[in-house]
Amino acid sequence: MRLDLPFDTLLPDGATVLIAGMGGGFDVFCGLPIYFELRRRGYTTHIANLSFAALHEYQDCEWLSPTLAGVRAASAELSGYRPEGFLARWFRECQGEEVTVWCFDAVGAEPLLEDYNRLIERLKIDAIVLVDGGVDSLARGDEELCGTILEDYLSLSAVSQLHNTPVRIMACIGMGVEGDVSHARILENIAELTRQGGFLGASALLTQSSACQLYEQALEYVHSQPGQQPSVINASVVSAARGNYGDYHLTERTRGSELWISPLMNLYWFFLVEAVAAQNLFLTELKTTRTMGDAFGATYEARERMELRKAMPIRLP
Repeated sequence: MRLDLPFDTLLPDGATVLIAGMGGGFDVFCGLPIYFELRRRGYTTHIANLSFAALHEYQDCEWLSPTLAGVRAASAELSGYRPEGFLARWFRECQGEEVTVWCFDAVGAEPLLEDYNRLIERLKIDAIVLVDGGVDSLARGDEELCGTILEDYLSLSAVSQLHNTPVRIMACIGMGVEGDVSHARILENIAELTRQGGFLGASALLTQSSACQLYEQALEYVHSQPGQQPSVINASVVSAARGNYGDYHLTERTRGSELWISPLMNLYWFFLVEAVAAQNLFLTELKTTRTMGDAFGATYEARERMELRKAMPIRLP
């Protein structure tokens, strides 16, 4: 079984595709099934992530700027929060491959755009797939409950300005994981994207696909490394892909909390980046930011001026 990708008809033959985690942390892992599926189909694929790690503590990196590093599998021991480094090591130790995981530092929209342009030139990228673990990246910004949007919005701002890259897709997986998001409002936003022609379709990540199996192996390897707290979103996606439901806990990290694992969590939702950017209410303010502090201030001030859309329950007949 293969992973269905509704955007594959947009990719030119022989395209080089960058799969980039947009919200930081373990978002890059949410893109791994897409990475493996595209590679299986013969595309040249690369992976990147907006990183929360201290990049200058990584060893054996290729630096394209002070805020953009290509992380390779280090020969020395790794410890602490190093998801990208451990992922590169999984490729070496378990797949026999040397794979570079490109890491963007947490900066404002202007330098992030500059770093994306550097990476596109370095890798000759034809298409980008931005991947969000969760769905808060689909928030317009005026929702009462909109999640942790800042990093997602910075990535969206940068990639939406890459007009010379012909194909720019956004993928979300893990709907229902985030407790601080009004999912009814997110569905309302998806409906509007559908009306505008920006929704490309959805597909289920199932354990029968080789892409999902490799993703699970990589995630389990990194979760087992010293200093790596398991990713709640990725653990929930894997749980749903395996057919678990309700208050099921794959890892000890979530013990004591109540989860609601459901088949919504292992669905990918695919969109055109320009369509998602067009309905976002923050990108104008974020466009000229240089630091995370600038970006936080811009979003805070913008939300203070807005009339927020109240959270509402999802109703089923």
